[in-house]
This record gives sequence, structure tokens and C-alpha cells, in this order.
Amino acid sequence: MQKINTKITRAYRYFFYTLLVLLITTGSSFWLLRRFGMVEGDFGPESHYLQYPALQLHGLCAFLMLMSLGAIFASHVPRTWSTLRARKSGISILVAVSVSALSAYSLYYLVSQDWHTLLGNSHAIVGLVLPLFLWLHIYSASHSIRKKTKEKVIKKSRFKQKVKKEKT
Repeated sequence: MQKINTKITRAYRYFFYTLLVLLITTGSSFWLLRRFGMVEGDFGPESHYLQYPALQLHGLCAFLMLMSLGAIFASHVPRTWSTLRARKSGISILVAVSVSALSAYSLYYLVSQDWHTLLGNSHAIVGLVLPLFLWLHIYSASHSIRKKTKEKVIKKSRFKQKVKKEKT
């Protein structure tokens, strides 16, 4: 397996994005089925038959996502932290992921039914906003790299002009 560096490899990015899409799709499906997919059963309203398979897939994707993020946090974050590029957006991703993981844990083990709907909706909102934070992070980091590269080119050009002037 290739190490993740400041620039994450294409194969790992595709794996990560695929996992993110699966995570959002299964989470959204579960949330929509829970909110709007109740069916009439023999003993009253029942959950849709796809609700719990969607939740099971969502849980599997969440575990895989946490492992993926662990690899990124262990390698990408320490290497890029000192560059100051996109630090604020990276922190927002870290906060959103932490809130999402803690709310998921709380939904399973901590909260009562009174708080379940509110926390479930909050978890869904954070999960849907997370790709926006990721996009902002990627955009700000790439914009920062382009700006730095442009400054280096200008600096190099000025240095060459200065050397040329001194020779003449």
C-alpha cells in the first residue's frame, strides 16, 4: 500500500469518494425511509423492508470511512499541518466527522427516544454538509498551491532579470 502524502494518490481519492457516496446514499436512504417510508402492516404502521438493510450498509460504510479517515489523519494531516494551507477547512472537516461519529454512537447507545429524532436529524444534516466541507478543503488547498507556484515563477523570473541586468 502506498503512503498517503500531502497529495493523496488518485486511487485512494477514488476509493475515498466512492465510500463517501455510498455512505451518503445509504444514510439518506435510511433517513428518508424512516421519515416517509412507513408502510401499513398487519398490526399498524411498520418500517419499510429496506430501512434496516440501508442502516446496515450505512454502518459498514461508516466503519470503512473511519478507517480511511484514520489513514488520512495519520499521514496527510501531520505533513500538511505546518504548511498552513487549508487548515481552517481541514479543522471544519475534523469537527464535522467528530460530531457525526459521536452522534451516531449516541443514537445507538446513549439517547432516549425523546432525543432520537432531533439527534437523528442533526446527524443527517452534518452528514449531508460534510461533502461541502470536503470540497471547500480541496478547493482552498489547490488554490493555495496554485498561488504559491505562481509566486515562485514570478520570483524566479525577477531573479533571472536581475542577473541578466548585472551581466550587462
